[in-house]
Amino acid sequence: MIFKILMLLLVVAGLIYWIKQPRGVQAAAPYAPARPRRPAFVALCVAAAISAVAAALSVVLWMGSVAGGVTGGGYRGEADFLLPVAGSLLALAVACAVGAFLKRRG
Repeated sequence: MIFKILMLLLVVAGLIYWIKQPRGVQAAAPYAPARPRRPAFVALCVAAAISAVAAALSVVLWMGSVAGGVTGGGYRGEADFLLPVAGSLLALAVACAVGAFLKRRG
């Protein structure tokens, strides 16, 4: 368990370093670029959207399985693993959204 926590902390530290890289002073270019490229911003926005949709889908699936037990289907906890999955995906979506917010320009 401690190994999983340490690996998660390593991934988070790597993401923070990747998002908040120190930038050096660049020399003035003789021309202005037509459109600045922002691959990190776009990737973080897409990851946040996918994680949020996956979290919502996990919660809907969990609610559907619990609803069967409430209406008389005899729920025995078969889908309880979906709640931690949904929580993790929601945390990942929030982290990616915060990263995208920090990476935006202007």
